[in-house]
Amino acid sequence: MTIHSLAGLGLFLTGAAFSQVLAFGIAAWREHQRRRQIDDTLGPPAPDPSDNTK
Repeated sequence: MTIHSLAGLGLFLTGAAFSQVLAFGIAAWREHQRRRQIDDTLGPPAPDPSDNTK
């Protein structure tokens, strides 16, 4: 392989990794927005009764 081929492969892999990070970041942001909208609509979740140990 030539230097140009290795450089091209490196750029391709870097771009693919960046795309994955960006996609996961957008998915996490959308999930956060969705949960926030549900909490705004219904209010906070009720406390878990199993946490109330005495």
